[in-house]
Amino acid sequence: MIRLLSVASEVYPLIKTGGLADVAGALPAALGGGGGG
Repeated sequence: MIRLLSVASEVYPLIKTGGLADVAGALPAALGGGGGG
C-alpha cells in the first residue's frame, strides 16, 4: 500500500481563486478509488 500526502495552496470552500481547489479535492478520491490501471 502506498501512502500519499496531497498538499495544495487552495482549499475549497475557504480559499478558491482558480480551479486548483477543485482538482486538489477530487484527485485523492480518484487515486484512492481506482480499480486497476
